[in-house]
Amino acid sequence: MKRSKILESKGNTFYIKGRNIPKGCQLCLKGAKVVFFLNGICQKPDHCSWYCPISDERKGENNTFADEIQVFSNEDLLIEISKINAKGMSITGGEPLLESNLEKTLDYIKYVKSMKGKKFHIHLYTNGINFNESIAEKLAEAGLDEIRFHLPTNKWEGIKFALNKGISVGAEVPVIPTHEYTKYLENLILYLDKIGADFINLNEFEICYPNSQYLKERGFHLKKGTIASVENSKETAIALVKRLAPKTFLKIHFCTIRAKDYHQLKNRYLRRAKTIKLPYEEITDEGLFIYTIIESSEENLITAKELILSKFKIPKELISIEKNKLKLPYYIALTDKFIEFLEDKKLDGFIEEIIPFRGKYCQITERTPIKVFKQEMKGFK
Repeated sequence: MKRSKILESKGNTFYIKGRNIPKGCQLCLKGAKVVFFLNGICQKPDHCSWYCPISDERKGENNTFADEIQVFSNEDLLIEISKINAKGMSITGGEPLLESNLEKTLDYIKYVKSMKGKKFHIHLYTNGINFNESIAEKLAEAGLDEIRFHLPTNKWEGIKFALNKGISVGAEVPVIPTHEYTKYLENLILYLDKIGADFINLNEFEICYPNSQYLKERGFHLKKGTIASVENSKETAIALVKRLAPKTFLKIHFCTIRAKDYHQLKNRYLRRAKTIKLPYEEITDEGLFIYTIIESSEENLITAKELILSKFKIPKELISIEKNKLKLPYYIALTDKFIEFLEDKKLDGFIEEIIPFRGKYCQITERTPIKVFKQEMKGFK
């Protein structure tokens, strides 16, 4: 085979020219997939449990989440799908195909397909330990589009059960930068190519709070200048893709931590923000909401609202009062005239940024006094 060229996507992932990347990944990078966490229950297999990144709050617990939102019903899941205008869903865990989880997984696939249609793309992650012909057929019948295995070496044969079922078949594994593990990846890639699988996704090895101690004990270190990347994981992955690309026809896709934690999340936030935006909120490039907040007693704010409406000619729908907080577009508060008004009335004003959620899931990411924010903007320009 001729030498293959490795390309970098706009989302900081790497793939082989002419082979593209799996459909599930394409949608994830656009933020167009709901991440459906069935629950944290699994077999705790030796080959992956020591570096599992699932938080202690989710690990082993029978709680279900769609993105960051805990769901309690089919309807809750549909709401989240609607909120981000999703074109697909990934099912993860825990282990979605564990005996105690299988029927629940199948029911969710069937329900979402019935409500969103056949074109709504669903992919699923599994350790494949109990995977068999019967499970493969049930998944195909339910409407699963793509399956991603993370198998121990002695279970690779199980991947064959998923072939020729109308499901795109591949593997998704981290790139652990050791000689022994790299050899394991080489053999896995060649095996997938040999049996006619469609793809392998290689993930940059992640260090996070739940697994940090285990990784340190095994000699892994955080890459300088990053907050989660294991040293040499990316370099090992790129070298592996370059070495094996000419020897295979497989789609080999390397996904960086930046792709997952920035591009996917940002684009999902942008999609959500557009559907739930309030009149006084503006959407930042990162998909956050930004607005002005003025704090005082409710009585003072009612008076301030009337003065602002008359003095600054602001449409009523752009001002909201919630208890002791008045909110309005951030750009209005950055004029010298408005800042003078706040000082004259002895009102405290801030520019606030929040993630695009409501209620208990909403988090403030930044809160800056208006004058400081304006000064920072001048400095940035």
